[in-house]
Amino acid sequence: MNKKDNVYGQKYRKLRVLHHISLVNAAKNVTNKSTLAEWEKGKDNLSWCKVIQLLFNIHIQPIEFLEDSVSSQLYGAITNIAVAYRRNDMQQLIIIFKENLKKYEGDTKSKDYMFQAAIAANFYEDLSEHNVCPSILKDKIILYFSNIIDNKNFWCYEDIFYFGLITQLLDARHLHGFSLKLLEYIEKNPIDSKVWNELAINALLNADFSLMKKDLKKAEELYN
Repeated sequence: MNKKDNVYGQKYRKLRVLHHISLVNAAKNVTNKSTLAEWEKGKDNLSWCKVIQLLFNIHIQPIEFLEDSVSSQLYGAITNIAVAYRRNDMQQLIIIFKENLKKYEGDTKSKDYMFQAAIAANFYEDLSEHNVCPSILKDKIILYFSNIIDNKNFWCYEDIFYFGLITQLLDARHLHGFSLKLLEYIEKNPIDSKVWNELAINALLNADFSLMKKDLKKAEELYN
């Protein structure tokens, strides 16, 4: 979360105070009191995952706090990809893929560039049936979702969003395994949000559809 997004820190403070929770208790097992105080004032930044953990500490479902802002940012980031896909513009998808891959391979190693490149490659493959995604990028994506599972299988909203858009790039074994873990997560952590649940279901349906092309038996197992 960038410093320009300090409105979220202010919003969090209002909810924390409303629930009569101290800075110390709100920051427990996530960050320290001073860092949280600075973020609430808009003078520091925190990752989305830390923000979500902070929300749990004040008994707020992440989707209640982040749904509109996160989803609008995520969809906004891939608008050009979605437009190219709807127009069947494979040339533009390749351009977007190469641009984001180059940015990712630069000094930043940004997760956003990684997934934007991957999503463009995923949609290009859907239209052309040709794979342009390099194995090193696939390995990074596999590592990303493997780390989620290793980290108590905690899926952020954006993790589910990204997963549902890169399913064609994963091999059957990883796609099947990650999908089962996502299913396990949403079954154990029910969230009363139509948008969140639709996102998760769509991600799993995309995964199952991709599995049909790779391993019909695994697709049937996931569907069941």
